[in-house]
Amino acid sequence: MSEISDSVRQQIRQLLSQGYRVGLEYADARRFRTGSWQSAAVAQGSESSVLNSISSILDEHQGAYVQLLGVDTNSRTRVLELMIQRPDGAVTQVSSTKINGGKTVAAASNGHATSNAGTDVAQSVRQLLSQGYRIGTEFADARRYRATSWTSGPSYQGTREAEAIAMLSELVANHPDDYVRAIGIDTHARRRVAEFVIHKPGEPATLSSGGGSSQKTSSFSSAYGGSSSASSNIKTSLSAEVVASVRRLLENSYQITTEHADLRRFRSSSWHTCKPVSATRLQDAVAQLETCLNDHEGEYVRLIGVDTQAKRRVHEEIIQRP
Repeated sequence: MSEISDSVRQQIRQLLSQGYRVGLEYADARRFRTGSWQSAAVAQGSESSVLNSISSILDEHQGAYVQLLGVDTNSRTRVLELMIQRPDGAVTQVSSTKINGGKTVAAASNGHATSNAGTDVAQSVRQLLSQGYRIGTEFADARRYRATSWTSGPSYQGTREAEAIAMLSELVANHPDDYVRAIGIDTHARRRVAEFVIHKPGEPATLSSGGGSSQKTSSFSSAYGGSSSASSNIKTSLSAEVVASVRRLLENSYQITTEHADLRRFRSSSWHTCKPVSATRLQDAVAQLETCLNDHEGEYVRLIGVDTQAKRRVHEEIIQRP
């Protein structure tokens, strides 16, 4: 039977000890490129039975990609996605970090163990950025949290940890009574690689920064050379997060546009592109976005930031839902 590395065994042990369900997905090279994974049934129960089941599945799917899943059955969300086998047979080593209440995020490398430098959000963000992943966000009030109905927040496409933490800090500050979670996104495979709650209602609206100290991080706006008060002075129906995203895109000279879709097209990810925002001043850009939202009332609308020189999207954020 296939040998499971000690680090993967430890990860499985942590998932089981926290009450999470362990699963597996596999894909050949063609399906892997399109992010089309197939589920494999893992026997539940004791740690030994889970390990034996996983070992058998690895034997059965030699030459395929296999990823380990950690599933919170209560919220029906994945708390972990980790590659443990590749076509060349290499098994990934992992180090895990517990985030607020036991959520787990893993940092993986191809055959090399990574160090566990702490249990704070900054460490997890650092690990995701170092692997080239985008940092996304979602938030939900208590009712939507129970229904697993999250609202998309701003995302960070860059590589600077301080800027990513600043974005998260501002989102938490704007949603002190909501659940807020950070998401690691593999933009090439178009899938999530990590989800972890960074704030819960009733907790102090602060994030832990590197080194384990807990302190208020500078705002998302100030990280880009401006002040958050500039956004708050604008009278708009848009949320503070959306205004902050717009201002960040303008300051970085990115093109701003929007896309809209009714419920049917939203389910099939078939969006219609709207006219690009031509304004260069924040207040004018916000006004154009409000007009777009009014024109497509009752539809999904998402904000798009485009780096015209690199010809790629740097930001996607849903700013209106039916």
